[in-house]
Amino acid sequence: MTYFEYINENIETIKYEIKIGLMPFVLMKHIQIYTRFDYYIRLGRKRCVSILNTAEDFSMNERSVYYIIKRMESEI
Repeated sequence: MTYFEYINENIETIKYEIKIGLMPFVLMKHIQIYTRFDYYIRLGRKRCVSILNTAEDFSMNERSVYYIIKRMESEI
């Protein structure tokens, strides 16, 4: 099970934990970034183009987006 799959299955619990301060708020931003990347992949774009488009959408550099994707796709 990947980190992103775990979050998707427990999203309500994660949102509550973020709200009360147990989880970092930036986790929601990471979920949004990975979801946008996944959207571009499902459109049929290549991985590198999807990373570039996601970085442009969130005004970040590509390396940061790559790091977030790597984290979300890692095994728990």
